[in-house]
Amino acid sequence: MMKNMKIVMIAAVMAAGFLAGCSSIDEPVGEQTYRPAKFDESFAQGQASYTSSVFSILERQRRVDTYKKIYDFCSGRYQTLGESNDGEKVHISFACLPKTLAQSNYSAQPGLPTHY
Repeated sequence: MMKNMKIVMIAAVMAAGFLAGCSSIDEPVGEQTYRPAKFDESFAQGQASYTSSVFSILERQRRVDTYKKIYDFCSGRYQTLGESNDGEKVHISFACLPKTLAQSNYSAQPGLPTHY
């Protein structure tokens, strides 16, 4: 019983390690050193990637993790600009959306009549 628990724990740690670190933000466009003083992070562009896998469930999880990292990098919504696969990694180009464009569609639009 104890031996089986140990094997399960080791397998869980190995699986977590296998999934972790498989996606990353590779190329935020424009190094911070050279950005203008009033640079708006919401206009940043970059490239993220994840390691491809022959197992579709791992590939899907890595893609989801990559999307989460892009979302965190952009502090919100983003738009994908393209995708490529070099056989080892899948690369996703993205652009962060300005906060004003990323607001909900339910926000009040100027010029439209309001009803009380």
